[in-house]
Amino acid sequence: MIDIKKLRVRDLMQTSIQTIERTATLAEAARWMAENNCASPVVLPLDDSDAYGIVTRKDILNIMVMEVHDDFVTQIGDIMTKPAITVGPALSLENCLLLMRSTGTRRLPVVEGDKLVGMISNTDIFNRLVSELD
Repeated sequence: MIDIKKLRVRDLMQTSIQTIERTATLAEAARWMAENNCASPVVLPLDDSDAYGIVTRKDILNIMVMEVHDDFVTQIGDIMTKPAITVGPALSLENCLLLMRSTGTRRLPVVEGDKLVGMISNTDIFNRLVSELD
């Protein structure tokens, strides 16, 4: 059985990080996310004083279904969650799961210092748990 106290975020995080520009429209972002099989790209900070953002398929669906956009085209920067809740690569999976549960998040950008180094999701953790069953 997996020991979530000993495993660290770095052991399961994905290092291939997908990012999107904050100026992308909802339609552009939706197409890009579908084409790249990306559920939640990270929006990079503008500068050192800015924070990472994140946008999910759910965010886009909620806006596209619930709101009417006549001539106004919403950009990702208008709907992203910012600041994104981030974790460090040394965080234990136990604490990562507790954070996910308490904040209702399923994906967390992994930041070391001020550098984006990965992404961890509940799917990554679930898949590792399942692989350890036997």
